[in-house]
Amino acid sequence: MSQAITRRTALRLTSGLALGTSAAFASRSSSAQSLPTLRATHFGGPYQAMQEIIAAPFARDGLGTVTYDVETGPTAVTKMQSRRDDPPFDVAFISRSFAFRALNAGLLQKLEARDIADAVALKPGSLAPSGSGVALMFDAMEIMVDSRQVKEPITSWLDLWRPDLKGKIMLPAAFNAGAVIPFLGCIFRAVGGNEQSDQVVNEAFSRLKALKSSVRGFYSDGNQPMEVIERGDIAVGAQFLIRIANLNRRSPHIVNVTPKEGACAVPYDLCIPAGIKPVALAKTYINFALRKDVQTKLADQLIVTPSRTGVEVSADLQKLIITDPSQMFFMDDAVTAAKQREWLDRYTREVQS
Repeated sequence: MSQAITRRTALRLTSGLALGTSAAFASRSSSAQSLPTLRATHFGGPYQAMQEIIAAPFARDGLGTVTYDVETGPTAVTKMQSRRDDPPFDVAFISRSFAFRALNAGLLQKLEARDIADAVALKPGSLAPSGSGVALMFDAMEIMVDSRQVKEPITSWLDLWRPDLKGKIMLPAAFNAGAVIPFLGCIFRAVGGNEQSDQVVNEAFSRLKALKSSVRGFYSDGNQPMEVIERGDIAVGAQFLIRIANLNRRSPHIVNVTPKEGACAVPYDLCIPAGIKPVALAKTYINFALRKDVQTKLADQLIVTPSRTGVEVSADLQKLIITDPSQMFFMDDAVTAAKQREWLDRYTREVQS
């Protein structure tokens, strides 16, 4: 027999449901509030996708709540220097050249292979030899080419000296040290050596001095060569792969070329500041970010070269990133740090001015 529901019964049932819903919400909120907090950084702009790709599932898995600050390498290092006794971040995301200097200044603690749960799955060079950090992803210095203007394929860094490219080239300015140094590394290898040989360095600068008359301009802002090549004012430029790949999506005729001498790898590393308290949580975050599923999403959404092997990407994406690790080379961090000021001064005098 069915029972008639009186107004009093209905109110009691409704009240019970409301209390149950409130209790469930309170339980979830309490659970979220009880998660430990990790302070991390990213570069801003498209890298805000790290919130959804890394931070959100990190919290869903009950590992911790990640809060991000937008920092570049210089700003992150400056803040760590000013707060040595109370680091502002638990994990810093910075390029390796800055990480190397930060480690030598005592601002970072070392990361070793034993700290990485699946270190054997990482590409060569992912773990910094100095121990300053581990690559979340790779950028690389390559040649940006307008295929509508350049009909003869570019296969070598030395092709920049071709007569048909005269007046159509853009190179990084000395002020843009983050681009100039890997560009120099590429030219060092193009002339048959590397940064450890003074003879090779001298030969590279001699050739660059001869190239000066063919250069349309030097850029301090990485956006500038992208705007200029889209207008058709230049045909080629030394540019970071991530920028070229993103430009290619809206202007498919502008492509990246990995010369036969290789592309200078620019690892973007996850680093742990010295003196932080949640060291174990920081390592958990780093290992989470290196998981295959996370690396796959980073590669797809940011158009970056993953640091992990075995990451499957679409055929279209394979054309925009470096899938063969042998096509990348790494500069010697110690030599580069010691010689950077000298090279930048020389570049200003002999190449740019």
